[in-house]
Amino acid sequence: MKTIQVTIAALGLTLVSLVTSAQTTAPALTAYYQVKDALVATDAAKAKLGATALVAALGKVDAAKFTAADKKALATAKTKAASISKSTSVDAQREQFNGLSSSMIALAKATKPAKTYVQFCPMAADGKGASWLSDKREVRNPYYGNKMLTCGSVKEEI
Repeated sequence: MKTIQVTIAALGLTLVSLVTSAQTTAPALTAYYQVKDALVATDAAKAKLGATALVAALGKVDAAKFTAADKKALATAKTKAASISKSTSVDAQREQFNGLSSSMIALAKATKPAKTYVQFCPMAADGKGASWLSDKREVRNPYYGNKMLTCGSVKEEI
């Protein structure tokens, strides 16, 4: 009986930890979507503004209970978002967006802040393929904008 109570308590703490993490990453995910949507629209100025908001939101994420890998993803996301926020070139922003997206996917999987879709374009990143997150199932490609707006597919739902 004691073992069951301890197990239930541990599960409860884990659930509380996930909810707390999700609450602190939700604003970052919202800002990430602003960057993604700006790149879909090929709007460097809006991507820069969204990335500035993303840097601020990532700075408020409580990583105390993150794994080492999730802390690394958070640090990489901050670095990539900061690079996008300093750039006025959509091409340069899109290059940084690939690394940003990989990190944000890892954080979304770790914290599960809201339903999000992992989408993938096989043509992006010089034909190596690249993923991104979207709050909508409909594919809108941030790597090519209206040149290849619907290139890609949903690979996973988080």
